[in-house]
Parts: sequence; structure tokens; C-alpha cells
Amino acid sequence: MELRHFRYVVAVADTLHFGRAAEQLHISQPPLSQQVRQLEDELGVRLFDRTQRRVQLTAAGELFVQEARLILTQVDHASKVGERIRQGEEGQLFIGVAGPADADYFVDIMRTFAQRHPQVRVTIRNMSTAEQVRAIQEKRLHAGFVTPPVDDAELVFETVLHEPIVLAVPRGHALAARPRVPLAALADEPLILFARSMGPGFFDAIASACRSAGFSLKVRHEVDNLHSAYGLVAAGLGVSFVPAGLQGEPPKGVVLRPLAPALPHVDCELALAYRREPFCDLVQLFVDVVNDVRASRRARKRRTA
Repeated sequence: MELRHFRYVVAVADTLHFGRAAEQLHISQPPLSQQVRQLEDELGVRLFDRTQRRVQLTAAGELFVQEARLILTQVDHASKVGERIRQGEEGQLFIGVAGPADADYFVDIMRTFAQRHPQVRVTIRNMSTAEQVRAIQEKRLHAGFVTPPVDDAELVFETVLHEPIVLAVPRGHALAARPRVPLAALADEPLILFARSMGPGFFDAIASACRSAGFSLKVRHEVDNLHSAYGLVAAGLGVSFVPAGLQGEPPKGVVLRPLAPALPHVDCELALAYRREPFCDLVQLFVDVVNDVRASRRARKRRTA
């Protein structure tokens, strides 16, 4: 018994005429009659009473047609679900985030994606850059927001934003009174920094800049997110290098000051990483939204500049 048999029987039941049913099905009448007869033989019951003048459903035929209609409805529904998944209207995405998930850029991306694809369920995983890269390689994540540089030929990296590094200092700190802070002024300051495992390239670039300024990087406290960094700075436990404008205004008790000169090659770059050969059609839809939001934010920034 095959799916076409259900379609054949329903068509004959709807028309009560093998000729008209064959026309609807775009086949000739003899094969249709033969297929229905073979199905009756397989079931061991007659589905139709046939005479030269009429075709009529038997009691067994009426029950079979009811079930056949249900099956065809379910098949049609499953086909539509599959098409919606293919078109990105339904499904699930697993996205990694290395920074704060309430940052302005991320809120814009998720809002836009939800508006375009409301049936897609998005699951967010807060993970370091190294953990995200490994998870994408192992297909546990579809894509992730990571901190470059990352060396992996199997992944695509598309820049989401590029922000200069500024210094977060406690309000009332002597450095807060300066319009710009020389890097050398931090030689004796306790530093709060993101753990190297979260972004080795960023950490090493900061360390190199400090060496060029004449002192060694001495990290007093390590954090794994921007909220924690701001919290420790507000508590007066040290100063921290943070990306400017990533999350709007800093919290009360924290002041942001640009460095003079700006740190060479230590801008904070955030990129969307995903497999060069995506294993899910939804990934490209997410990439499209990220690119559109990035372009929109750049245009908005130019207008207000």
C-alpha cells in the first residue's frame, strides 16, 4: 500500500466516477481501476460497488476513505512544515554569544530576526570564543558572536562591529578627571581584564601594548563578561579596558575615558562565525539579518556624526 493508493481512492469517492477521478489525477482510467482493484485485493474487502451505471462506496469503503483523508491531510501538513523550515519560517537555531547578550547591537539583531522569522526558535548559549569555535565545528552551535582573531579555515568570520578600546575607571578616581589617559599612567594601577581564554588575540594585543608603554601587564582580577568588569570597576577594585559604545552608557559609578594615543591594533572587533558549509538553511537567514542590521547601524551612525 502506497500513498498514491489513498489519493486514488479519495478521488473516486469524491466523484463516484472512475473516468472523472482519472481526469483529476491526470492518469488514464484503466490504470486507476486496476490500482483500486489491487488495493481491494490487498485489504481483502470491496471499497466500491460497481455497476455499468453507477459507482458507490461500500460500508468498508466509507471507513477507509475517512482514514485516507486524515492521512493525506497529515502528509500535506508535514509537507508545508518542511517547506516552512526550508524557507526559514520554522525551526531552531543555536547561537553563541561571547559578550553581553543585552548589548544594543545584539538586541537589534534578535529583534529584526524575530520580526522576519517569528516561527524560528532561537537558543542563546553564553560561551567564550574558543568554546564557540569548538561548538560550531562539532555542530552544537549554528553560529556564534566571537572575538577575533581566530584561525580556522573551516569557518567564515563576518565583522559585526569594530569599536575602539577605552578605559573604564571608578567615578572619583584621579584618572577620571583626565580627558584622555596615557597608557603609561596605568603602570601602577590594578587591572581588571577579560580572561585570556575568552579572546587570546585581544588579551595578547593588550599585553603587547603595555610592554611598548614600558610596563608589564599585571592583571589583578579576571572577568568573563562586561557586566562583571563594570561591577568591579564601580567597586573601586581597579580599571579595565572595555569596548567603547558596545552597550551604551556605562553603569553608575563608572566613567569611560579614551586612551592617548589610542591602542595600536587593539580595537575590539566582534564577528559572526559559522561553518563555511552550513548544516542548516536557517544559518544564511540569520547571516542576512546580521548584515542588514550592521548596514543599518552604520548608516544611522553616519547620519548622526
